[in-house]
Amino acid sequence: MIIAVIGGIIFTGSAYVTQLAHPGGEFTSVDSAASEIALMIGGDIFVTLFLATLVVAQFTSGLAAQASVGRLLFAMGRDGVLPMGIFGKLHEKWRTPVFNLVLVGIVGLLALTLDVTTSTSFINFGAFLAFTAVNVSVIALYLQGNAIVRPLGALLGLVVPAVGAVCDLFLLWNLDGHAKLLGIIWLAIGVCYLAYLTRFFQSAPPEVEFVE
Repeated sequence: MIIAVIGGIIFTGSAYVTQLAHPGGEFTSVDSAASEIALMIGGDIFVTLFLATLVVAQFTSGLAAQASVGRLLFAMGRDGVLPMGIFGKLHEKWRTPVFNLVLVGIVGLLALTLDVTTSTSFINFGAFLAFTAVNVSVIALYLQGNAIVRPLGALLGLVVPAVGAVCDLFLLWNLDGHAKLLGIIWLAIGVCYLAYLTRFFQSAPPEVEFVE
């Protein structure tokens, strides 16, 4: 909770300072908005330092994401959530999920063909959909009389998650059209695969066990 509050303060403070440096949302190119703001703040030297730091940060972030997603896919394959013969294998020598890592790298390289707006919309589709599901789940648990959620009262158990779900759906609706189309297709594939795993929802789906 404390970490979340600190993170919110840092994010809000950074956004406020950035808005002071560059009021409004008009840029020469939205794909290079950060560089344009950096140029206004500190000139060419600051832009050079900013871009160098950005490259290092993006590289390390991407490497960490690739490694973690590859291992998550392995865990899902190992526990039968995904096909075990494909995703649940480790390299005999390196003991790493090589296929998963290569697959994640290939998918990541596809982002080179996208602009910033479209690529972030792809990510946000899944995020907003997940946040909506979380809020709806809280409402469902409250209505079922869950021992944890019910004591929160109607405000926190119904009103707040309902407002959150509406806000998430509003943001989801206003995403890039291509992102919504691809997201809906991906969601449909996931539902069909879930139906296959559960024999048309007649049994519980397999769960990932996060063990060493």
